[in-house]
Amino acid sequence: MDNRLTRYELELMDVLWKLGEGTVQDVCDNLERELAYTTVMTTLSLLERKKGVLKRDKVGRAFVYRPLVTREQVQQNVVEDLRGVLFGESVSSLVLNLLSADESMSRADINSIRAALREVEQKNNAKRNS
Repeated sequence: MDNRLTRYELELMDVLWKLGEGTVQDVCDNLERELAYTTVMTTLSLLERKKGVLKRDKVGRAFVYRPLVTREQVQQNVVEDLRGVLFGESVSSLVLNLLSADESMSRADINSIRAALREVEQKNNAKRNS
């Protein structure tokens, strides 16, 4: 399964992750921009047949598409690709770049990042001590 998706494919997947499942028309109706029905149909079919990230079932006269991968799985793949290709495998460069790109970080975001860093430190300390 190739979870590398284009920005356009991610838009369609986003709709299906939000809906849980849907027909081509459901996806078209829930996109933020207007796209041709046939374009969406072709891309959903490609995501099912070639990329293996969707499953489709015939329900009446329409196909209903359901994601086979979670948003989190695809996020992980994208982050690994970014780290490897753009940041030379450097986690710190990737994270620092992300942090500097977002000037409107909320207090809750900052607290979440601190908590995640503490968790990573604890795991690393536990590994060293075992």
